[in-house]
Amino acid sequence: MTSFAVAIEPGSEPRLAALLALVHAGAAASPWIAHGRPALAALVSIAAIAGLGSSLTRVPGPHCRLRAVELDAGSCRARVAGDEAWQPAEVTRATRVSAAGVALELRVAGRLHGWLLPRAGLPADQFRRLKALIRLA
Repeated sequence: MTSFAVAIEPGSEPRLAALLALVHAGAAASPWIAHGRPALAALVSIAAIAGLGSSLTRVPGPHCRLRAVELDAGSCRARVAGDEAWQPAEVTRATRVSAAGVALELRVAGRLHGWLLPRAGLPADQFRRLKALIRLA
């Protein structure tokens, strides 16, 4: 199983961050476009805008605390911003895999960290190995 081992240190994904900003803006505008009740529309809009910050912390780049991950069939290690040492990590059940990308969520030192990794954000062989390891876990 060591042939599936993968080390990931993705670069910044500004296009993904821009796409997330557009999705959140659309979600904030949709209750107003649908002519919903003003109080409910305001509440939904505030929630959509507030969620943008949380979403952007999952996009690889300078605003994301997760810096690197090493994953194989038996273990997982991660590096978090501010601490250059590798720490043991656990892939959580919230991790999702699709043909378009991976939503990776890790528990590192009791805190949740994650990445939204588009297919184009990683070399093809690394992306395939990552998907295989997550599905085996």
